[in-house]
Amino acid sequence: MKNLNTKKGFTLMELMVYIAILGIVVLIAGQAFTDSTRFRIRTQNIIKATQEAENVATYFKSDVSQVGAKSSKEETIAGGDDKFSDVYNKVYMDPENSVEEKKDSSSFKIETQDGFDKLTIRRVRYDANGHFNAVEEIKWYVESNILHRSCQILEKKDGLTLSADDPCADLNKEPEGIEMATGVQKFEVHAARPGVNTEEQQYFPPNDETEFLLFPRVGDINYVTMLVSNTSGELNKGGDGAILSQFFSNYDQFNEKILDESYRKLNQLFAIRNNSSANVQTDSWKNLCSNYGKLEFEPNQEYEISFEIPYPGTTNDKSILFVPGTDHMSVGFRNIETGEIPKKGANKLIDDFLFFPPLEMNGQGKRSMRFSVSEKVENVCLAFTFAAYSPLVSQGTITIKNLKINKIPSSNYDFETPYFDPEANITEKQNVKALKLDLQINRGGKNNGGGESAEISLIIPTPSNGPKD
Repeated sequence: MKNLNTKKGFTLMELMVYIAILGIVVLIAGQAFTDSTRFRIRTQNIIKATQEAENVATYFKSDVSQVGAKSSKEETIAGGDDKFSDVYNKVYMDPENSVEEKKDSSSFKIETQDGFDKLTIRRVRYDANGHFNAVEEIKWYVESNILHRSCQILEKKDGLTLSADDPCADLNKEPEGIEMATGVQKFEVHAARPGVNTEEQQYFPPNDETEFLLFPRVGDINYVTMLVSNTSGELNKGGDGAILSQFFSNYDQFNEKILDESYRKLNQLFAIRNNSSANVQTDSWKNLCSNYGKLEFEPNQEYEISFEIPYPGTTNDKSILFVPGTDHMSVGFRNIETGEIPKKGANKLIDDFLFFPPLEMNGQGKRSMRFSVSEKVENVCLAFTFAAYSPLVSQGTITIKNLKINKIPSSNYDFETPYFDPEANITEKQNVKALKLDLQINRGGKNNGGGESAEISLIIPTPSNGPKD
């Protein structure tokens, strides 16, 4: 007969196993929570450091891009036109030094202080009308890993009174440094090596040529109605301008519907250099672009597309019916292999630029678009794309003249190591036309070390540095 009073429970061994398993679970959960918290804190520190570095870079760029600003507009007589004044001498660091080798006609100075760079710049402050207000001296420097900015008035026009909240200290008053960032681990300012060509360099058409050739996209679409002639009226010939007519209408009036974007290719043209061997009537656009118009763009180099699109010669031209926001005109680049906007994965490397014709007889016909790329772009051709949705616009004419792509020198300065030392080359400082900032800000480490960091490297043109703008 069974004993109904027998008690059941955990044995000591079972209890020990249970406690061990529970301990392992708690340890794993605690470690996961700790890792999650650390990851969240690290992410927050990275975001904070990046935001602060970007804010500093924006403010720093605003200051440095105006280094040496010196010419202002001053009224000559009542009701007369403004003219540019004489240069304000205090904009220069030391232009009247009795020792020729120490004369400094630049408007900046770079020193080293406690392992960080210290930058001093001078510039003119203007009023709302572009008239002279004062000469400012601005300093950026680091103390105890804190980045400061101070401002001092060196000269001002008679009667100018600074407001109570003006960031600059008045004449003969001690400037107070404003805290711009904490946790600064690197603040380096480098000067570009002087002697860089500061003139724009023409990239297309090559060899400083003035003529180009536009031709419709043929070879991978069914038909083309557009006509292209040069300014002398010769069809399919190049020159310093191209006249476009007989556009395809992107609005189906019979069915009263807008045609999809694929039909824009019917009003697409490519630009190549004007070469007598280029036969736009028999060759495909891909071959023509490959042989006479292939382009590539280097990262961190600024480029500019420019052209003129004059007002039509007659007020009866249907192009004046162009409606911005409805009709479409753009310029950009197409990959010669795919015929599409150059991409890396799903991301566009260079997007198209929209433009529109002058809508009034005195409208400005010059169009210019600047761009740069984050990585090298190869095997592309310059393309114009049009889409006419409004009634009758497709019956108008468009003229493109003086088409060019220029390299802009402001983003192409020499900062190779060893860096140029401006203070050891005083007489050459006036020819420096760009400064470079290397900034690192840390968050989350003890005494501002360790933790998470954000780094920014920024090149800033200084075209007004020196005795000439």
